[in-house]
Amino acid sequence: MSVQAAVALQPDPQPPPPSADQPKGHPRGLYFLFGTEMWERFSYYGMRALLVLYLITYLQWQPSDASSVYKWYTSLVYLAPLLGGFLADRFLGLRASIVIGGTLMAIGHFLMAFEPLPFLYAALGFLVAGNGFFKPNISTMVGKMYRQGDSRRDGAFTIFYMGINLGAFLSPLVCGALRQHFGFHYGFAAAGVGMCIGLVIFLVGQKRVMADVAAAGNSAAAGTPGAKAANLGADVSESQAGAGGLSGLLSRVFPYLLLALAVAVPAWYLWLAARGQEKWLNVIMPTAFALIGGWMGVTLLTIKGAARNKSTVIFMLFAFAVLFWMAFEQAGNALNIWAEFNTVQHVGPVETTAEYYQSVNAVLIVALAPLFAIMWVAFARRKKEIPTAVKMFVAMVFMALSFGAMVAGAIAEDRTVTRVPVAGVPSQLKLEKATPDEVKNQGGELMTVLVPDDSGSGLKKVHAGRMLYDASAKELVVRGALPPFAVMDALRPTVDPAYLASIDALDKSAQYASKEKPVTAKIGPLAAGFVLPKLDSVSAFDAATGQATLIDSVNAVGKAKLIGAGAALEWRTALDDAAHRSEAARVGGFWLLLSYFLATLGELCLSPVGLSMVTKLAPARFASLFMGVWLLASSVAQYLGGSLGEMWGQVAPTNYFMIFVWTSLLGAAALAPLIIPLRRLMHEVK
Repeated sequence: MSVQAAVALQPDPQPPPPSADQPKGHPRGLYFLFGTEMWERFSYYGMRALLVLYLITYLQWQPSDASSVYKWYTSLVYLAPLLGGFLADRFLGLRASIVIGGTLMAIGHFLMAFEPLPFLYAALGFLVAGNGFFKPNISTMVGKMYRQGDSRRDGAFTIFYMGINLGAFLSPLVCGALRQHFGFHYGFAAAGVGMCIGLVIFLVGQKRVMADVAAAGNSAAAGTPGAKAANLGADVSESQAGAGGLSGLLSRVFPYLLLALAVAVPAWYLWLAARGQEKWLNVIMPTAFALIGGWMGVTLLTIKGAARNKSTVIFMLFAFAVLFWMAFEQAGNALNIWAEFNTVQHVGPVETTAEYYQSVNAVLIVALAPLFAIMWVAFARRKKEIPTAVKMFVAMVFMALSFGAMVAGAIAEDRTVTRVPVAGVPSQLKLEKATPDEVKNQGGELMTVLVPDDSGSGLKKVHAGRMLYDASAKELVVRGALPPFAVMDALRPTVDPAYLASIDALDKSAQYASKEKPVTAKIGPLAAGFVLPKLDSVSAFDAATGQATLIDSVNAVGKAKLIGAGAALEWRTALDDAAHRSEAARVGGFWLLLSYFLATLGELCLSPVGLSMVTKLAPARFASLFMGVWLLASSVAQYLGGSLGEMWGQVAPTNYFMIFVWTSLLGAAALAPLIIPLRRLMHEVK
């Protein structure tokens, strides 16, 4: 569940023997850190399980907009620890950084309990900053409670890792249940309470933790790790000859490839932005990632001999880690949307929410991680240790299978077709001849329904091309489950712009309405057959004049209902009927469970192996830097995966899930011929 702590799952096959005076138990401070991390992960994964669903179902955003926020939030969450770790090492120390981080995150979670958008963006900012201070430093604190060579160290990280997964297991269940019965803001508040509990546990136990750190001969105070690293001098392997042949060529060329990308990627995005084909905001992260890559290219050029060979392996495998995590982290975005709108909302007699599926990975990690750890050790003891690149290859294959399961589920959902009679499609919408893939042997004279895109300059297909109109039968044809955001896509363009303007004006007027000070606003012009939806914020409505009396503000769901009410009655009724009847297309949760199971198998092959590899291959003077950059793979993956997530609702689920099947298979295919060259570049390291 957390790549930063997963290294604990890769124990040393032959740990050093304990010294005579080494205690048998663990320091008491470990259990305070266990509790702190458990509740921090409770808050993070609880909030992550709610975020995209909140944006889509409560704030009524389209999936593309929700995915855009998700990619920025999650990518920055994984990028911030680079800065937070640096500030802790140089200026703040571990204890102060953890307290600052926990406080900032608690504030962020509680801000999520407020609806206005400024609170949402402020909350995400606090959470990103807090995570940057908190996450890299609490794991470091665990390590500092043990001396070098202490055989209890692996066990300590295993205990710590179980805390992570316990929090990750509980939070979606708790926050999902609160959302189900009381609303999103109670779920967000629960995440905030969890963070506060974690912070209190740390504050109560900080003296014990600091005493245990001191007892191990370590310090949690700020220092000058950069100077210390510089004093380490060159790595021994820098004096050893580098690999020859193809392997040596890869090692010599790769730094220049990173430098070329540092120039090409920013130039490409700037060119797209200048042509209006990309938002200027979307230039920032790719440029930052590319420049970090260029920095690493320069760094590699300063490393000599076999040490450069080993370091090159880290950065070559970085690309495959990005491909893996890009698919894996769809759990909080596309797979969460699928669970909400395309999956049956019960398992047997138990009613479920989409968030519940977010707990599956944590349960599987706890159950399977010990088995994988035993398996890796068994291979090593028989001197048949599986090379790191092979393990990563297997991880990519498991990820392809994981999304293959989702493709199968999407095909099953696609087979259910809903037909609703309607005389025609409103004139504001467009029709084009359906493609053979969209027809799917339905027969009739089928046309795809299109609406203006977000820019207003083009057209897009409603329901990713799965909403059709059969002109011969005069029926609306819908494949799969029709979600509310697709209904709104088809409704909004048909509403009179003057009516939409009146709803916007009503929304502004109602901001300060109350029972004591009601506000009157006019809605109109009203379409034939207009029926005002039931809203708690409206106490009275005069259909003759269009005057509405408001006693409370109108939330996003209420505003969406009002907008829908402005559409023509026949079209609105047809869409509502299609949405209701298409619920039969929802598929069981088996596909999600199978997908998470296969993805977890892949995670256990890649995550701990990758972190262990960095600790073995990185030169001593660059160990912390290379570890930080390796963890940056999650940030790059979150950004890329979120960018792809912006296509949800515009690309059919079968095609969307196939993206990750192909990226994983192509990654595996690209890695396969590199296994032997990479093994040679690793020299004596297994």
